[in-house]
Amino acid sequence: MKRTLNIALSVLSLAGIFAQPLQAGIATPSALFTIELRAGNNFIATPFARSEEGVGTIVSQAGNVLTVSPISGPVSYVRNAYGSTATEPYVLEILDGKWIGYSVKISSNEATTITLPLGSPTDLQGCKYAIRMDWTLESLFGEAASSPLTGTSIDENDYDSADEIRLMNDNGTLGSAYMKATIGGVTKWIDKSENDASKARLPFGKGIFVKAKSAKTITLSGIVRGSRTRIDIVGGKKINLLANPVPFAVKLEDCGLELTRGTDVSNADNLRLWNGTGWTSYWRSGSLGTWTDENGVVAGSTLIPAGAGFLVKRGSGRGDLKGENALKFSAITVAP
Repeated sequence: MKRTLNIALSVLSLAGIFAQPLQAGIATPSALFTIELRAGNNFIATPFARSEEGVGTIVSQAGNVLTVSPISGPVSYVRNAYGSTATEPYVLEILDGKWIGYSVKISSNEATTITLPLGSPTDLQGCKYAIRMDWTLESLFGEAASSPLTGTSIDENDYDSADEIRLMNDNGTLGSAYMKATIGGVTKWIDKSENDASKARLPFGKGIFVKAKSAKTITLSGIVRGSRTRIDIVGGKKINLLANPVPFAVKLEDCGLELTRGTDVSNADNLRLWNGTGWTSYWRSGSLGTWTDENGVVAGSTLIPAGAGFLVKRGSGRGDLKGENALKFSAITVAP
């Protein structure tokens, strides 16, 4: 799949961003990225985050409630401005320490507290954080009326002529299909039950499946992050559709994904890349964890393309990799 990268910064700037192993950059540059969609199946990713709404330090933690001290942005937060009742999905991202790259949707907030979902890490005290909006259909692909994706007219009861956008559910199955549709003369993002889906969340770090009816170009824009990204994995041989979260291709040997090794492709965790018509599997073998393709050929130099979604499937009997055990995508190679 052809991808064109147009980053409005120099190689030296990129090198500076991606040479920060212990703390993410806060003042991060913006960029543009163009993806050429083929007619048919496409597995894509956004290599950007949305900009920070606020940055601060976690002063203390009681269970899933954080007491925070803002550094930039609002010095006191409006009640529930970032919680589940907000019009956009907001996430809290950890910028340093052992949880760097962890992000989670914010449940609620008060002036100086942020509540996370149950099951979130309980040892975040002292970490720096950023509050940022997460991606939605509308923010990533644009307002439906002006989006380059192909839509349909529901007034004609025609779902099949539209491009489909889908994510993987947390249980390893494909989720709802979203599309651009005109209903009663108004063009908007919907699901197949015709519910408004403009604010449907497209979590950073997750790959996106786009089934396009025709070839087209989409241009993504956002903030280049300088942090590794933690990615939760569902086990039990279920499918995880993930994202290359940086705006350049990354070699398998440089991606930092610590998949469970095996003696062959059938008993190791698999990473699968889309080749245009199907999936090619890669796995890690031996004491060095050498990346190998499904034919047994050393493949450490194989690239996870910029703007690409890819699959990870754990071996039989292996559980989830979440929280502290989540996979960590660590792009240590700088764009040429």
